[in-house]
Amino acid sequence: MSDARELLAIREIAHAFLLAEHPGDVQQFALDRITPLLGASFSLVMQLGADGALLRPVAQHEWPAPYRPWIGALRVRVGDGPSGVAVAERRLVEVVDLFEEPSLVGWHEVARELGFRSIMAAPLETADGPIGALAFYFADATTVTDEQRALVRLVADQLAAATDKSRRTEALRRANAALAEANAELEQQAQSWAAAQRARDASETLAVDALLALTDAADERNAEQRLHAVHAVAIAAREYVAATQPAFLLEPTDVDPRNVLQEAVSQWRGRAPMVPVQVDEPTVLLPTMRADPRWLRRTVELVLGLAVAGAATEGGRVHAGIRIGRGFLALQVDWEGRAIFGQLPSDPPRILRVCSDALRWEAHDPFAEARQTVTAVDLPLARALASRLGGELRIEVADTAAATREMLLVFPVDAEQA
Repeated sequence: MSDARELLAIREIAHAFLLAEHPGDVQQFALDRITPLLGASFSLVMQLGADGALLRPVAQHEWPAPYRPWIGALRVRVGDGPSGVAVAERRLVEVVDLFEEPSLVGWHEVARELGFRSIMAAPLETADGPIGALAFYFADATTVTDEQRALVRLVADQLAAATDKSRRTEALRRANAALAEANAELEQQAQSWAAAQRARDASETLAVDALLALTDAADERNAEQRLHAVHAVAIAAREYVAATQPAFLLEPTDVDPRNVLQEAVSQWRGRAPMVPVQVDEPTVLLPTMRADPRWLRRTVELVLGLAVAGAATEGGRVHAGIRIGRGFLALQVDWEGRAIFGQLPSDPPRILRVCSDALRWEAHDPFAEARQTVTAVDLPLARALASRLGGELRIEVADTAAATREMLLVFPVDAEQA
């Protein structure tokens, strides 16, 4: 063997070790360079499985072609055969003539089929222990030289280091990926917490505004009526917080929108019989909605309640119906009466709130029952619920005081059904 060829092979393998990202690249490269230098017919790198009991091939050079398709199924038990002994005893194993070794009788048939007579196997070792074996197979009985042994040991060390490097790199990659995933999850949780906190702050502001309205000097309701109003504010504020949480739970099912509207109308007719609520029954077949019936009904109740509060005047009325279009369904509610929406000076444009004047009661108010469960939180709650149900609440407010006001709850539906 030429010292120059050996040194060149070692340099090339070392270079491959530095550049390769996967141990298989170095293993294959090393086998292709070293096998011819040793005069071996073919060679194999085997890796120790996670169970620490079996070796499986991960790279080969010139393995006999007829048996190459089945090389992936090859398994060698640790302690069995030259490669298994090399791993078990962590030493270089040389078999000059396999057919002269009584302890290897079980390998004779395999050797005849594959066409080898001599084997040299070296363990692949890291600081944590053996991880595999490097084996060279010779067609004839072969006695290796000290230089060849040194070369095989050196290559085995490099292959073990390449595998160890790859495993550590992969472990680092997994750790970094897990860290990135954990950071992303923490960031998402932080955003959720921030959103939840904003929702709590908003609900507190709305609830405080509504409660302050109850202490207005012009509001003449008695203690029992005020307590009833405070209870309504508390319920709406609690629902608003729930509806704006990331974990808000919906249980969607098929819903007939006519039934939901009729239930809400019946409820308000019972609460405020002094305010007429008219319903237009649709004359066309309506598509089935996919929604949570409880929260859809609550949303419609809120919208109707706001309209009833606005129509709670002499001659006021509420009109409700269902509109259908291509790909959408809308529950329409309009009323004649006083304006109930307004903007505060600090609000952005087009951001509406329920005016405190609309909820204020007067002494001996004949329409008190129509407004006693409507709160300043109802509008943002209705909008939040509509959004969580996949729709939106649209409000049309005319400039003139006596004009009709309108609200639309718009939800997408199957276009083919519509």
